[in-house]
Amino acid sequence: MRLRLPGPLLTMVLTRTSPYFAAPASKLVARAAPASSSAGAAPSPKKRAGSGSSSAPAPSPSPKKRARSPKKEAPALEPPAGWRSTYDLITELRADRTAVVDSMGSEAIATSAGSAEERNYQVLVSLMLSSQTKDTVNAATMAKLRAHGLTMANILATPDDELDELIRAVGFHNNKVKFIKATTRLLVDEHDSTVPDTLEALTALPGVGPKMALICLNVCFDKIVGISVDTHVHRISNQLGWTGGGAPTKNPEATRAALESWMPFEVWGEVNLLLVGLGQEVQTEKPKLLRKALASSDPPAALRLLEVCGVDVAKEGAKHGIDVPA
Repeated sequence: MRLRLPGPLLTMVLTRTSPYFAAPASKLVARAAPASSSAGAAPSPKKRAGSGSSSAPAPSPSPKKRARSPKKEAPALEPPAGWRSTYDLITELRADRTAVVDSMGSEAIATSAGSAEERNYQVLVSLMLSSQTKDTVNAATMAKLRAHGLTMANILATPDDELDELIRAVGFHNNKVKFIKATTRLLVDEHDSTVPDTLEALTALPGVGPKMALICLNVCFDKIVGISVDTHVHRISNQLGWTGGGAPTKNPEATRAALESWMPFEVWGEVNLLLVGLGQEVQTEKPKLLRKALASSDPPAALRLLEVCGVDVAKEGAKHGIDVPA
């Protein structure tokens, strides 16, 4: 029988029963407030006059997206007690690298053929397609695009309706056609037909958010400047109490700020792949994950980890004929 406990009580249970889990620290350590930058801040854009002269037509909107303002520095969190043991256990459960993301994630499906710039462009396009789309669907769509000819010149020469048909299986395909076309045009016109290698330049491209940009920098340029947080990382980080121990963070960017405030830089580049794969297996491969937990170096702790992440281990064990200790 599955025991459902409120978050704080569940944390207490985990703390008392395994060295892999301890109550997440929620104490905030206030950082020194950064010096005010208002004196040097750029003035905000002026609003267009509402009833002035209308002899000149309104300018058409530029496809170029305004660069995001620098992220506000979040208060530093103390590392949650026992986080390293939990992290090591997750690493052990993910050692086989058999989650969907491991073979069909954006970094895995970009072809290595051709020049480095062609590969970088394919990684970027794959990331743009991945939003609100399963990795399996994204991989199939990328295969279609490669067969069509996934180069900047060919994408720009492809009519919008044809490109839309090629990527129709992904979420929000109509918008993604516009984003891919606008971004490709900017890459050609303003970046010498190359993918830029800074976070600011990447997030200024239409349809490219921080999560995509951070993965792109890591995969294409071996640059780690932040933790990429998607829905899996966001959910699991909150379930583990890695975001402060209080109320859950409201969105992936808030989760990123919380994680980056305490998580050692040495794991920034790998935590996304670890937690995304764990999240996928929690959702779609529970029997496999349950067997890995039972075969781990600490089965009781691994089973409790799965419970925290939303797996009813007793129910799943009974359903699939897996003997789960009471």
